Amino acid sequence: MIFSICWQMEGRKWEDINKDILVNVLGRVGMESLLLDVPFVCKSWYKASCEPQCWEHLFFPTFIKPDGIDDICWEPEIPDGGFIERLAMTYQANLSVTAFVKFIVNRSCGNATIIKLPGGCTEEALEYVANE
Repeated sequence: MIFSICWQMEGRKWEDINKDILVNVLGRVGMESLLLDVPFVCKSWYKASCEPQCWEHLFFPTFIKPDGIDDICWEPEIPDGGFIERLAMTYQANLSVTAFVKFIVNRSCGNATIIKLPGGCTEEALEYVANE
């Protein structure tokens, strides 16, 4: 019932939502959605997902393959729900933990206020985060 009422109201489109409101909402969805779902909804959502305000709280997945470990040798104790595999398939890249941390921290443009780093984080990545 509520869905049908909302659907009929003025024919509003999600891509037309005010950018500031959209950025506020997207800042709450989490890293996985910001990387793998939101940018592919429409152009305005992609642009909003690139705003540094969306990247203030950086909670990295716990189980990213540490740098210098072969795929054959690495088996996480707890699966990450396929996040890393989806990331590699979507962006056609197999990022090291250091490269991934740098990529995400760069998205925040210095606006990150909370950072939870992944296990196996390198000293290089820690220094990068500290300096940014």
